[in-house]
Amino acid sequence: MKKKIYLLILMMAVLWSCGDDVTREADQLFNGGQYQAAIESYTEYLTTKPKDIKSLYNRGRAYEELGQVENARKDFTKVLDLDGNNLNANMSMGKYWYNKKSYKRAINFFDKVIQVDGRVSDAYMLKGRSYHQMGEFEEAMNGYNQAIEFDKKNADAFLYRGALRVALNQKRKACADLTRANALGSADAATALSKHCK
Repeated sequence: MKKKIYLLILMMAVLWSCGDDVTREADQLFNGGQYQAAIESYTEYLTTKPKDIKSLYNRGRAYEELGQVENARKDFTKVLDLDGNNLNANMSMGKYWYNKKSYKRAINFFDKVIQVDGRVSDAYMLKGRSYHQMGEFEEAMNGYNQAIEFDKKNADAFLYRGALRVALNQKRKACADLTRANALGSADAATALSKHCK
């Protein structure tokens, strides 16, 4: 009887470690930019562990990198079905809807990120961008301000706040924000500076 229990425990340990090897391999493929191979590896692992949140999310990210946004959305949705508070999946779904120009839906997901962890600077920045796109400038400014409050190195928040200030005819403040965005490495800030701050 003891031998049977020992063999059962040994088999479970071997199967468990094999699964870990598959996910490690998939992660390495993803990190190496081999997204299709990573998808295949995550899919293999998910056949035996269909509720593994990390693998579902990472496969979704690999689909996203390949431009297969609908497959990515399906995986992110599965993650949220298993864990509605998952920060990464909520953020990814917010970006998905933002890119689809469905800004109110995007805001709902960014708000969920903020509700779960109120210190995620990019959630505030993207919420601000969504409001900016809808022409709700006061809400947009609040989003950018909060993004900068939580991360003084958020180049995009400075860039878009500067763009909003250009639209609001606040040239001095706009140029200060664009200068800061440029110093933080924003690729678009130099163009905006030369256009608006000569």
